[in-house]
Amino acid sequence: MDEKKMFDDLTEEQKENMVEFGMVSAHCTEEVLKAIEEQVPMTYELFRKCMDELGEISAISTLTDLMGRYPDLARRYNEEEGWGPEKAEQDFQEILKKIQKKPC
Repeated sequence: MDEKKMFDDLTEEQKENMVEFGMVSAHCTEEVLKAIEEQVPMTYELFRKCMDELGEISAISTLTDLMGRYPDLARRYNEEEGWGPEKAEQDFQEILKKIQKKPC
């Protein structure tokens, strides 16, 4: 069967996963790939490296998967980077203040 035809038969989600897999495989270092595949123990430093490399290519599915597999590391990462619900609430409050100060 023709490879193009096989790709066309995939769902949109499957196509996106295939493309992301290719991007991750081509872009990430061997160390990060081994960590993603759980071939080496995940440390916080390695987790940060994974987040950095995956973020550079917007590998959202892989980022989300890693954060789900390592919730304690993800929580620490989000706190140190200023992400998460607290940051979202703070940003929202700042937007509200700007809107309230703006003359009609």
